[in-house]
Amino acid sequence: MNSYNYIDPRSEIIDQIEGDERLLWADKPARGIKFRATDIFLTLFSIFWLGFSIFWTYMAMDASILFALFGTPFLLIGVYLLIGRYFFDAISRKNTVYALTNRRIIQKSGMLSKTYKSVFLENLPSLSYTEKPDGSGDISFGQTIESFKKRDRRNNQDFPITRIEFIANARSVHNKIADAKSKVRVNDNTTEMKW
Repeated sequence: MNSYNYIDPRSEIIDQIEGDERLLWADKPARGIKFRATDIFLTLFSIFWLGFSIFWTYMAMDASILFALFGTPFLLIGVYLLIGRYFFDAISRKNTVYALTNRRIIQKSGMLSKTYKSVFLENLPSLSYTEKPDGSGDISFGQTIESFKKRDRRNNQDFPITRIEFIANARSVHNKIADAKSKVRVNDNTTEMKW
C-alpha cells in the first residue's frame, strides 16, 4: 500500500455499472510527474516560446510599460508549457480511474467535478499497448484520423477514450480488454454476449 490514502478504484467506478454488466478490472494510472515521448518536441517548442517571450518583454520595457504588459500572457503560457503542464497532468491523473466491464471501458476523471466517459467494446478499433521493463505501460485504441471520425453508435458522440495511460501490468490489462472484446458480438445494433 502506498503512503497516500488509498481508495479502491473499484469503489470509485461501481456506481457506473449498469444492469447485467460485470466489472472485470479497475485501476488508477501511476501518480506523480510522468513524461511521454511527445514531451520532447513540446519541451523544445516551450523553451523557444518562453525564450522569445522573455526577450520580447525585456525589449518592450524600453518602449512602454503597456508593451511589456502585453508580453505577460505569453510569458505565462511559456511557463505553463515548460513546467506547469506536468503538474496539471499529475493532478489530473490523481483523480483518474479506468475500468473494464464485460461491455465497455469506463474512464472517470476531473479535478473540480467528476467526468465519466465510456466506450462500448464493440466500437473499439484495434488495440495496441506499449510496455516498459517494469510491466507498466499504455494501451491505445488504434486511433487514426479515420477512427477519430468514427462515432459511438449508442450515444452519437465522438470516440471518447483513446488510450489508457501509465497503468501497471499493461499486457495483462490489454489481454483482458481483447478477451472481453472478443466475447461481444454486434447483431442488428444490439449487443449479444457470448458468456
